[in-house]
Amino acid sequence: MTSRLRFGALITGVLMFAGLLAGCSSSDDSAGGSVQLNLPDGRSVTIPETPKRIVTLGDQWTDVALSFGVTPVGYYDYSKSATGELQPWYGQKLADSTFIDPTKGDDATTIAKLDPDLIFAPGFASNSPEFEQIAKLAPTVNSISGQEIDPWQDMVTVMGTVLHQPDKATDIIDDTNAKVAAVGKEFPGLAGKTYALAFMYGNDQLSVLGDPNDGAAKLFSELKMEMAPKLVAEYQRTRNPRFGLSTENIPMLDADVLVVATATPEQAETLRKLPGYKNLKAVKNNAVTFMSQSQITGLNAPSPNSVPYVLDLLKPSFGAATS
Repeated sequence: MTSRLRFGALITGVLMFAGLLAGCSSSDDSAGGSVQLNLPDGRSVTIPETPKRIVTLGDQWTDVALSFGVTPVGYYDYSKSATGELQPWYGQKLADSTFIDPTKGDDATTIAKLDPDLIFAPGFASNSPEFEQIAKLAPTVNSISGQEIDPWQDMVTVMGTVLHQPDKATDIIDDTNAKVAAVGKEFPGLAGKTYALAFMYGNDQLSVLGDPNDGAAKLFSELKMEMAPKLVAEYQRTRNPRFGLSTENIPMLDADVLVVATATPEQAETLRKLPGYKNLKAVKNNAVTFMSQSQITGLNAPSPNSVPYVLDLLKPSFGAATS
């Protein structure tokens, strides 16, 4: 990672958990009073009035804002920075918003020109040398849970607090949770089924998820699925939530459902040709879902609109695994 602010990168390790205290008006009135957030890193952030010019420096916060019908004046999006494409669940909602491009000038200067009255950033942003400078521009909220990836439900609650729209926050959470529950009812046989999640970032380079408590695993847990035992065992041995997997160890991906993210379609074809791939249970049952870098963000950093989108992608594999 360079000295520039790379909001899309994930910092290895889990921060110590601390509580979030939010004081807010109980009304659903956008003209509500000030809000104070006591964050896990020890900072206290006071938002004097309902924000009008919000900057979101993370995929989750951007989607949470859009869920409230709020278009950020500026945003950073890892997918657009890495691939040139926005996550598909945004639609055209960011057409009038400024993309904060880390390759074009100083991030803090770009953000300052947007005259923000509130900045949302992912928890790991505080590790950047630019964070302190950015936090001086406006009240800045980063990690709200102390976890590496904040639970999207908590983020929605905080957004509802600062916008003085707690009822809308409840509706957003309930609606998204209902969509997850509906998939569980559609595929009741998923309970107890295993899954494996892999990332192919080179023709012979694989990274796999082994921590069942990782943010990317939560959706599967809500569907009562279980991570492939061999991957969990490797995580417990190394304590690395995501670890490299050599191509000869492809059999470790054996599970009822396999999800693979690749940077290019060619990498997907390379994986299909690797020894051992055709013998995987998910492959034999046609329960494999390939995702692009943009799409996999919906699992890595779940948010209200990404969760239903990813579920639609996974349904064919869920059906194949339970038929």
